[in-house]
Amino acid sequence: MGAGLLALALLFHAAPWPAALAQSVTLDVLVHGNASYLERTRAFFDGFERHHPGIKINIIPDSGDRPEERLAVMVSAGVSPDLVRLWGVPEVAKAGLIQDLTQRFETLPSSVREDFWPLLINGTLSWDGKLYALPLGTAVSTFFYNKNLFNEAGVPAPSPEWSWEVEGTRELQRLTRDRDGDGSPEVYGLVRIDGGLGREIFPFFYAAGGGPLFSADGTRFLGNSDAVRDALQFVYDLARVHQVMPASGSSWTNFGQQSAAAMLWGSFMFGYMQDFPDLEWDIAHTPTFRGGRATNIWPETPYAIPVGAKHPDEAWKVLEFIASVEGQTLAMELGWGIPPARRSVALSAFMDAFADVNIPAMIDMINEPLTQVVPEHIPADIRTFFYQNVIQAVYAGTAGPAQALEAAAPVIQSMLDEWNAQGGPAR
Repeated sequence: MGAGLLALALLFHAAPWPAALAQSVTLDVLVHGNASYLERTRAFFDGFERHHPGIKINIIPDSGDRPEERLAVMVSAGVSPDLVRLWGVPEVAKAGLIQDLTQRFETLPSSVREDFWPLLINGTLSWDGKLYALPLGTAVSTFFYNKNLFNEAGVPAPSPEWSWEVEGTRELQRLTRDRDGDGSPEVYGLVRIDGGLGREIFPFFYAAGGGPLFSADGTRFLGNSDAVRDALQFVYDLARVHQVMPASGSSWTNFGQQSAAAMLWGSFMFGYMQDFPDLEWDIAHTPTFRGGRATNIWPETPYAIPVGAKHPDEAWKVLEFIASVEGQTLAMELGWGIPPARRSVALSAFMDAFADVNIPAMIDMINEPLTQVVPEHIPADIRTFFYQNVIQAVYAGTAGPAQALEAAAPVIQSMLDEWNAQGGPAR
């Protein structure tokens, strides 16, 4: 969101609120992110302070990519912050670093509780059946396409009837253009399917009936299956056989710079599209694969109350604000470009804000029965091992899907066994 829209969002939420409480409380909030992210975070908490003038927010910035490690140090030292922004929640909950929010969440009206996407609340915001965090929004693996490149190639906009086996190869081949005849396309039909640790490939597994990669309790690796092998082979063929996407060296910037006509990437990209003013884009239903359709979702910007927080009751008031319509709407208005975590806000304010974008397709994808949450309940080093030794190996052609999975599966299971025997990450 530009400076003008940011100012407008702040002005909208600047209405007077009840007088300050008798005694002011300052909450320490550990937030990781770059300067732009921290600026928007400060604006969000300014909105909270206007609603709660007796509570002030002190942001403790963290530029690292493992906030869980800094949190563990702070909790061990007895200097816990009052709130923390996390990447993955279950791993931190299992380590005993954050507080169970289940009873507090139950105090919210049922109209609020039931308005959250169930996969978020019951998925990676929870551990062992208990809720540990609430998010500013939802991230959804989304099928983006370039309207101008589709028109130029005479390819109709993707429809819900598209399948990867037909249109996902035939139409993307038409979109792959070698304009100067040198044998190397200047425009590919698709950005290489990858995302965070291969995340965008996972829906192929789900759609083909492979289900989640790991058991819900984090004890078993389930990915050595026919469905996963089939999906890996198909994605390899998209690059090496059908040649609709590069086998390496491709990212979301290729879509932004219009050297790829479509991409699978997280919905947080909405906020990045403003950096490409000449890009005419929209989203669509992800094509089916082997007769099924699925996507990933995961909580965007989850906040939790650490063990040892000095002001847990006031910290909960921040989470209540995050859960409110006002908080969800403000997060959207501040330009994170993420669908709200609450369905009613996604179907109203978010849809209105992106009136020219096919938001109903995204809502449909969230509600698809085969859709799964990203397995953030599994430590990052285990997910990284799967990515490097299975997905990357298949892409590189150094191992076929069956060979890569057979070699990796026992190692992954051993890593899971060791992690579970230790009770999760070190406290």
